[in-house]
Amino acid sequence: MKIAILGGSFDPPHLGHLILADTILHELKCDKILFIPSKIPPHKNISGKVSDDDRINMLKLSIEDNNNFILDDYEIKNDCVSYTIKTLEYIYNNYNFEDKPILIIGADLVKDFDKWREPEKISNLSNIIALNRDDNSNLISENIEKYNIKTILAPRIDISSSLIRDRIKNNGSFMYFVKDKVYKYIKENNLYL
Repeated sequence: MKIAILGGSFDPPHLGHLILADTILHELKCDKILFIPSKIPPHKNISGKVSDDDRINMLKLSIEDNNNFILDDYEIKNDCVSYTIKTLEYIYNNYNFEDKPILIIGADLVKDFDKWREPEKISNLSNIIALNRDDNSNLISENIEKYNIKTILAPRIDISSSLIRDRIKNNGSFMYFVKDKVYKYIKENNLYL
């Protein structure tokens, strides 16, 4: 089995996440995409407006109709910072796969990848793929070479969780940015207000 790891805050999960996961699934010929929501991400803030259970529930609703997408709540269950190296060690102990797992990161994270906890070990334990919306001139070539980071061109999707949260807070429309069931969940639970 060939697996790819897609981590993030998913606060809330949106169609952009699903489009990227589907792109990864097909372009990299993966069998499964593991969605791993972070508890305390070291490089990003979570809004703090919704509970971990809400984020998990919304992610379940987002991926429930695709058997190639799997939700793993390993990081949510841990109360410590969600370091990628710890998650990779967990993956090695709990999943069967043929080749090293693929670690998906955003192109914006390449520039500081050398500051991550144990970047060399991450590079040894995974095939790192950066999703880039532009040509590779925007990336730090030293980190690309040193950590053997590959890139794939990702579709340009101008949807973000922060945009959705802002729209909700300002009573704006967000219906078509998320799956229908996620939209209903957000509305019924009065999230992000």
